[in-house]
Amino acid sequence: MKILKKVMFLAVAVFALALSSSCSSNDSSDESQTETDFIKFKYKGTSYTFDSGYQTSETLDISGSEGIDNTYKKISLWMPLDATVGSHPVVYDLSNLETTYQANFTFMPGINNFNAIAGTIKITVNDSKKIEGTFNFSGTKDEQTIEITEGSFSISKI
Repeated sequence: MKILKKVMFLAVAVFALALSSSCSSNDSSDESQTETDFIKFKYKGTSYTFDSGYQTSETLDISGSEGIDNTYKKISLWMPLDATVGSHPVVYDLSNLETTYQANFTFMPGINNFNAIAGTIKITVNDSKKIEGTFNFSGTKDEQTIEITEGSFSISKI
């Protein structure tokens, strides 16, 4: 009987511990809560929001996309791995990927792999948990002026 009481007590204790650790707070200051990663922008007056993520290699590439084939849309921001808080000019320089801030845009069916030649990427937060900022860029491709405005992004780092 003593063994059964000990087993029951242990089972109840484990259950209570598991139950208390699985409850979460709705307090907005809870650091374990994560925001959805996104990249937002306007093109030709229309707002777009894509789920976003990042990858690293020689650069930090923040991108978001949607659609397939003739409806495919993608936007990418490339920056150095050690990107700093502040405002950085967008340039197009494939020989200097590790130190420049660049932007790329695809909006099928008409625009495929457009590289910006002017604009700004402003990083407002870059810490161990996330990178956030704003951007705008423009350029010309096939005699068509392309302008991306009111861009913003927020990406959680893993």
